[in-house]
Amino acid sequence: MKDVMVVADVMENEIQEITFEMLGKAKELAQETGGSVVTVLIGNKLDGLVSNLGASDTVIYVEDEKLENFTPEFYRRVLSKVIEKVNPKIIMVGNTAFGTDLAGLVAAELDIPMVTSCMNLALRDGDILATSMAYGGKVLVDLVAKERGMFVINRGSFSSDAGKVEGSPNVEKLSPADLGVSLEDSIEFVGYIKPEVEDVDISKAEIVVAVGRGIGDESNIELAEELAEVLGGVVAGSRPVIDQGWLPRTRQVGRSGKTVAGKLYLALGISGATEHVEGVKAKNVIAVNTDPSAPIFRISRVGAVVDVLELLPVLIDKISEAKSG
Repeated sequence: MKDVMVVADVMENEIQEITFEMLGKAKELAQETGGSVVTVLIGNKLDGLVSNLGASDTVIYVEDEKLENFTPEFYRRVLSKVIEKVNPKIIMVGNTAFGTDLAGLVAAELDIPMVTSCMNLALRDGDILATSMAYGGKVLVDLVAKERGMFVINRGSFSSDAGKVEGSPNVEKLSPADLGVSLEDSIEFVGYIKPEVEDVDISKAEIVVAVGRGIGDESNIELAEELAEVLGGVVAGSRPVIDQGWLPRTRQVGRSGKTVAGKLYLALGISGATEHVEGVKAKNVIAVNTDPSAPIFRISRVGAVVDVLELLPVLIDKISEAKSG
């Protein structure tokens, strides 16, 4: 067992960013195990996506019209057989609706130890050391998997750059029948129930200006929007702001919202509860709060103890001046 397996996360014929994050880490781990990176792609008419998986040494693509849409039971049967065929040391799936539905089923069936909410993976004396978030992110726990394991990876834990590389992986295209899998069942895919239409996807934004209770009033969000405009970013919010209806739910950052992992996260009047910071994986966090003991400062690269409403107009003016100069 030396290979590192990545289960590609695909939604509506698009490879999700978490896949490239895992691929980059998989390349690093495979160099240590002496194995190869094997990506499992399950679906239908996805041949055009294989070229995006250049970080892989091998892509095992299982195709069938009944796999066109994600059905946990069908995907479980297929992935279990692929894992038995490859016998990898490390199996990585994303901590998404797709990954969490699938990982537990497969791990239970194959009796593979599974670690959820993983933020890091490393090798130690042949074992796999996984750093996992526990108690809502209040505690980080190091867990050791002997010989092999399945790991559910949090979004934003690794850079996706190393996973987005040119390459021509070996492609093994299989049908479920080739794996001895039957997809005959009473299960029928009816359709996706999508959330409300998003005006912007904050999880893909490089610069996010987020507001919390400290913004004071809905009318003050206009200042945050003005700042976001001069920075070339988007506006998001913590749960209290969303619950007030001041911003749409698609703009919520945190455990029950979205994870942001861009270049800059500017937290304005956000205290930094555990549920919120779970969704903050940006490279640089700048926090503004009147409370010097606010938890948000613990994850901030730069912090300012000042009233947001006093600072915002000054920031907007100074940044506008710098850009025009």
